[in-house]
Amino acid sequence: MPMKLPKTLNSLYKEIIRQLQKSGIDSADLDARIIINERTALDLSDIITKPDAMISDNCLSKIQNDINYRVAGKPLSRIYGIQEFWGLPFKISKYTLDPRSDTELIIDITVKRIPKDAPIKILDLGTGSGCILISLLSEFPNAVGYGIDSSIEALKIAKENAILNNCEERISFICCSWFEAFKHNDRDFNFDLIVSNPPYIKNQEIPVLDIEVREYDPILSLNGGDDGLQAYKDIFPKLNKFLDHGGFALFEIGYDQEEDVMRLAEDAGFALRSVHHDLAGNPRVVDIYSGDK
Repeated sequence: MPMKLPKTLNSLYKEIIRQLQKSGIDSADLDARIIINERTALDLSDIITKPDAMISDNCLSKIQNDINYRVAGKPLSRIYGIQEFWGLPFKISKYTLDPRSDTELIIDITVKRIPKDAPIKILDLGTGSGCILISLLSEFPNAVGYGIDSSIEALKIAKENAILNNCEERISFICCSWFEAFKHNDRDFNFDLIVSNPPYIKNQEIPVLDIEVREYDPILSLNGGDDGLQAYKDIFPKLNKFLDHGGFALFEIGYDQEEDVMRLAEDAGFALRSVHHDLAGNPRVVDIYSGDK
């Protein structure tokens, strides 16, 4: 059993770090600050300038519970039900993928390519929490977006996030599988940009994923079939029908899927503009547009 938490702020901060480090958590320092801020509203500057500030027993009890959950492998975002993405707050639930910083590359690519005032139409396939689409709408005030997901429970969270981030009037959510709700000859459903972070983990690899992923992210958001490519196989053959002339699509991929996804895109009649790498140097986003083989 961990020792009773100290009541003064700086000592509490050090004890949280100690417990987390003992359990092998690399981000112990950052996690300790987040826990303290969440439960006491005190931040790093307070830890430095008010080291002897007293913490109530009620707060200490909640903090110890948080530590116990974190030591057991539960991410802080799952403990508190919220995650930051592209500088915006997003509610998450057991029905949504936990947004990750690597996925922000999709937003970064788009804002560097499209004028901020462009009246673009965006489709997000497998929207989950809505983090990609809502972040894009936050950058493009004249844009409208559609978020597609097969989980009605995920879409409930996405709608809450649209309201939370003040873009609910420019966004529509539809519960369906990929394109099944659309008619390909309806010009209302031609998009300037199509984005997606689809399931791309091989099903046999899911049991050996980090506990934070395999125990807390929904399986439907992870499982890409036997080869991890099923979502791309389902989407790419129909993609051309919904991508407007001059439009492009950005798909997140696994670190070892670059060649396979490129081949599937080319087989479906798309031209490859680029493969973008994440901060670790891994292929992360395939950038394609409508073109001849």
